[in-house]
Amino acid sequence: MTKDGKPVTDLQPYLAAYGHLVALRDGDLAYLHVHPDGEPGDGRTTAGPQIVFHAEVPSAGAYRLFLDFQHNGVVRTAAFTAAAGTAAPAAPAPPSPTPAPSPTHGHGGH
Repeated sequence: MTKDGKPVTDLQPYLAAYGHLVALRDGDLAYLHVHPDGEPGDGRTTAGPQIVFHAEVPSAGAYRLFLDFQHNGVVRTAAFTAAAGTAAPAAPAPPSPTPAPSPTHGHGGH
């Protein structure tokens, strides 16, 4: 998380966590509410710039995510979309070191 291009390292607890995440599945609006890994004051969880969440989605698809967090006494919501359970596109094959032969075409009568 950044503000004005600088990492935010002073998030404030909001409802006993540095963030709350709601995910809605595209199409049928299946709902997930996820709490972050760790808690404020546990000796291992920092107040930013990252908030780590772990979740298992019920099925593949696009999910609209809403993250609530508190900074400078104001609760804010950030919204974004993520794809879950879909394979990442395959990387293109590297170019061959030797050119592939081009097909020959027969042309009739000279």
